[in-house]
Amino acid sequence: MKTAQGSSTVAMITTASIIAPLLGTLGLDSETMRVFAVLATGAGAMAVSHANDSFFWAVTQLSGLSIKQGNQSHSLGTFIMSITAISMIYLISLFVA
Repeated sequence: MKTAQGSSTVAMITTASIIAPLLGTLGLDSETMRVFAVLATGAGAMAVSHANDSFFWAVTQLSGLSIKQGNQSHSLGTFIMSITAISMIYLISLFVA
């Protein structure tokens, strides 16, 4: 969602609007699982920041990166952060839930 349209805030709100009514159906209706759903939404919102994201431009311009360097480092970095975060959330949910 975030990668396609660019805004983390809009992606989180849209995802929450889609997922909230489905929490019970997905088996995520306990308080703990709701917390994990919110954390997963946040992890997804930071995935793949690129040229259609204002955060990408703030980072590249303030750090003096070219667009190519920004795509290689910042976009890859946010992808790794997101995958790491969602993996950790999943692992923690296996022990807590």
